Amino acid sequence: MELLNKEEHLDCFWYDKQNAPIIMKIEKVKGETFLLNGIHHQIIFLLKGKINFSYERQVNNIFEEGTFLMFPRGCKYIMSVEENSAIIMVNMHDDINFCNHFPLEMLYELNKNAMTENSAYPLKINEMVSDYLGIIVKSFSDGLRCSHFYELKQKELLFYLRAYYSKNDLATFFAPILNNDLHFSKLIYGNYESAKSIENLASLTNYSVSGFKKRFIKVFGLPPHSWMEKEKAKKIYYEINCTPRTFKEISVEYDFSSTAHFDRFCKRVYGMSPGALRENTKQRVLLDQRVLLDN
Repeated sequence: MELLNKEEHLDCFWYDKQNAPIIMKIEKVKGETFLLNGIHHQIIFLLKGKINFSYERQVNNIFEEGTFLMFPRGCKYIMSVEENSAIIMVNMHDDINFCNHFPLEMLYELNKNAMTENSAYPLKINEMVSDYLGIIVKSFSDGLRCSHFYELKQKELLFYLRAYYSKNDLATFFAPILNNDLHFSKLIYGNYESAKSIENLASLTNYSVSGFKKRFIKVFGLPPHSWMEKEKAKKIYYEINCTPRTFKEISVEYDFSSTAHFDRFCKRVYGMSPGALRENTKQRVLLDQRVLLDN
């Protein structure tokens, strides 16, 4: 079906002539490797094909055709395409609400004992979601790329998830971003990478140090220093095993005073030197900067 009044669309400030920033259609060929490192939470639908994805210490996870996954903001996922693939990617805002009477926090209370940090739990694309994705694909094909339209489609997706998937499935699906205080966790994830100290992070989030530490432990289950070191360790593990960067480059990036200091950190956290860690990770994927996809 032809898009009418196309000139008006193309002249509109809100019309993205290349790709809608909220929802994207991506095609990848067998053998291609790319990185998901989003500034937003992302829900990704695999319309066709097969993808092997790895993140942190989890390698060789299979993303099957006809399923969709939740990828939390800031986590780095290595995607290796095993069969020619077509993807629909929906970037989600931090404030995810299925409807006015069912905010995301309710899922935490429903299934908090089954939460698995950073685990990827696939859901099958059912008939309603398949029809929804068909409209997305058709709109891209016709050249309809209005930002306001895709904001509405983003909200529409949440209604379909609310109406056609069980609460237990949704709780497990969204587990990587669930906790008992999403507003506070949003502040932390939005500021911790730029913070130089716990005191600085407390200041950035407008808390006193003592009040900050108490609330942090209540939400994350760890003292802020331990949590920040854990997050740092995840990122360094990825850098060592999933990029071709030198250890000196990594140590400078993460503010180690010397490569010897970096070496001691790795031995303490991972039980081996960075060289041994890289050598022992047989499933390591080397990425060329030209194939990175940052959203």
